[in-house]
Amino acid sequence: MNFKIIEEMEMEALGLDAAQETKITVMQLKIERLEEKQDDLRERLKAVEKWVIGAAAVLAAGVTVVGFLTNISKAYL
Repeated sequence: MNFKIIEEMEMEALGLDAAQETKITVMQLKIERLEEKQDDLRERLKAVEKWVIGAAAVLAAGVTVVGFLTNISKAYL
């Protein structure tokens, strides 16, 4: 809340009219909403990254097992 008081004092010092103050306030609200969306997208990205890392680990383990099985089968031939 202190930010708003400081902001009002700065606006008075700059001599901004009501229309400019309204535009600034609207832009600040848009920025806040965009920051919230950005945070949400970051959380979703983290979840996707976890799935991708898990899938890569399973794939790597599968390839390793198949590699061992092929080497074992070659050893008995």
